[in-house]
Amino acid sequence: MKKFMLSLLLVFGVAALATAQMQDVVYLNNGSIIKGKIIEKTPAGAVKIETMCGSVFAYNNQEIQSVTTEKMTSIYGKKIVDLPKHIFGIRGGALFSKVSLGSFLDDASKKHLKTGFHIGGIYEVSMQQTNRWYFQTGLDFQYIRGKHTTVDELGFDDFWDDEPSDDNTILTNTKAMYIEIPAMFTCKVELGKNLLLCPAFGLAYNLGLTGKYTYEAPSEGEYETGNPFNEDGDYNPLFGRHCVSFKAALNFVIKRHCFIGCGVFAHPLFGDHWGLSATVGYNF
Repeated sequence: MKKFMLSLLLVFGVAALATAQMQDVVYLNNGSIIKGKIIEKTPAGAVKIETMCGSVFAYNNQEIQSVTTEKMTSIYGKKIVDLPKHIFGIRGGALFSKVSLGSFLDDASKKHLKTGFHIGGIYEVSMQQTNRWYFQTGLDFQYIRGKHTTVDELGFDDFWDDEPSDDNTILTNTKAMYIEIPAMFTCKVELGKNLLLCPAFGLAYNLGLTGKYTYEAPSEGEYETGNPFNEDGDYNPLFGRHCVSFKAALNFVIKRHCFIGCGVFAHPLFGDHWGLSATVGYNF
């Protein structure tokens, strides 16, 4: 297992190095520096180099002091963020969500914030030569929990009671597991030498895998369990098996690798489900 993980890390590392933006640099004896791509080189040492603007220059070996390959630092005067074109990473953290539990809700009902978790991997690809904007996708496993309480007003012990008793409270607990595939855009903003601010926004597709709900109504002596994705029944939680969520996040990357962030999400296509996320991770 250790050998497999080391091999995987090596593959990611080689991919990151291979995709770094490089350029040829010709240092001339007169002090000039020409940057671009060498398109022709003779055995005698003469070279032809094409610059970013498309100009082609030729130099013989007597004019050249040295020829090297270096990482690009700017394009047309815009500084390049020192990141590879392709980024792979792992993510994990907590989900704090409130979940609507079906059409039986009324104004007296209450949704409770419940804690779940998520874990997965991400892939980012640069959309610009300056590595400012990236498109982000990946695969994320999510465990979502919900709790809802409402009051059976017909079950009050006394008509004049200001507060219902525990026997009058209807309780519904749910849990569901999802696979999420995000499609987001993130911007890399340098705050310092080793700190990047990475706001992100976009959509995500969520596929429900499995789950369970429990419904308890003590005043009516009812108790039932069921599949939260099955939309039959008066008290069914109505989780959507297929849904699209809106997502936004504020993230930080420290020393190119360490990731920490927080975000918000909402699933408007199945009830009133929204929440917050706290995430840590590592970029290879």
